[in-house]
Amino acid sequence: MSATAEMLGHATAVLALDRSRALDARAATLMPDGIGAYSQHRAPHPLYLTRAEGARLYDVDGNGYVDFMLGAGPAILGHRHPAVLEAVQTALMSGLPNIAVTETQIELAALVTKLVPGMERVRFVPTGTEAVQAVIKLARRATGRKLIAKFEGAYHGQAENVCVSVAVPASARGPIASPNRVPYHCALPDELAALTLVLPFNDLEATRALIEKHANDLALVLVEPMLGFAGAIPAEHEFLRGLREVTARHGVLLAFDEVITGFRVALGGGQAHYGVTPDLTVLGKAVGGGMPLSAFGGRADLMDWLSAEHHPDDYVFQSGTFSAFPMSLAAGLATLRLLEATRALPDMLALGERARAGLRRIVAELGIAADVTGLGSLFHLHFTGEKVRSGREAQDADHARSCALHEALLAHGMYFYVGRLGFLSAAHTAADIDAMLAATRSVLAET
Repeated sequence: MSATAEMLGHATAVLALDRSRALDARAATLMPDGIGAYSQHRAPHPLYLTRAEGARLYDVDGNGYVDFMLGAGPAILGHRHPAVLEAVQTALMSGLPNIAVTETQIELAALVTKLVPGMERVRFVPTGTEAVQAVIKLARRATGRKLIAKFEGAYHGQAENVCVSVAVPASARGPIASPNRVPYHCALPDELAALTLVLPFNDLEATRALIEKHANDLALVLVEPMLGFAGAIPAEHEFLRGLREVTARHGVLLAFDEVITGFRVALGGGQAHYGVTPDLTVLGKAVGGGMPLSAFGGRADLMDWLSAEHHPDDYVFQSGTFSAFPMSLAAGLATLRLLEATRALPDMLALGERARAGLRRIVAELGIAADVTGLGSLFHLHFTGEKVRSGREAQDADHARSCALHEALLAHGMYFYVGRLGFLSAAHTAADIDAMLAATRSVLAET
């Protein structure tokens, strides 16, 4: 029996998963690990879902769950929201081709640029990985420099140049003031790794020193306002303000990766929450309302490098068959219009604080060494006696216990992104939060 299974104890026995097990056996003969992406991986095997509604999921064995994963975040209004369904169905029935500009595309662009402070111009692509690479190409063209920088513990998609120091073994990290470049589960050529500088998150003094040291070669600093993959670790206000100052002073472009924080911590994202405006921004997940969509944008002069009309000989090329996919645009527009016109986001923010406060209360009452992190509609519980301010503290926490907690919560009808942050939607209620907290207390009291 695995360590995780031992920690779960009798809790897993109450959950019937016979059909999921049978499907997993077949899937394993067709796909590596029986899954289509790492995010689908669960221990001891994936759940096979049949239906989603509001904040609920249902599997092939008839089990129902409150969903705190939400497809890793995109379903910000919950599943099958009537306005989103209607918008997608209308777009589908129109039969419009993928490679065509639509009025919906213009309307969504107008709304995004209205809501997000740093996005004067915008383009749409299918994935966050593509959007991140687009801002890197823009920054290199605009500055004439080649080096880019990211923060230790940050995840910016699957491209090799940012698959660096996402999670690093303690023995390979190097000093906090100058973290090593460590490939993340890829055979990264040294020549490519050398073009990515790794910075220490929430350490302004060390970050400033590294930026100033490399300023003449540095095109772009890419930062998440909240480290997502590492476990919902917010940036500190002073850190982001100082980062904005030092990059501006040296002509280094600053990009916010708001794939997770966009529309989830404030209507204008992390940059609105912190009052710090970057030069470039990447959006994803919520911007598509549950459909595949990402966006990137920024200052008009920077985005103008994408114009083949204004720069016929040296424009930055960006294209793709499914860029600005009509059904995704329709879902995104319906979603953002509802977030702007209703109290959905303020209510989600309140629920997020209810979840974080409740988790803090539980671990304090049970005498468990843990730190609760998160922002807006996002939360996570780290099992550690340290304050979690960076990816290093998060990685040094007992991640196995976090995974075991999330697996045990399945038997209580709570579905989490195993070992990762929790997401809330407009479909969640205070009763859902309280049920999750009660289940968490029960599991932690038993283990």
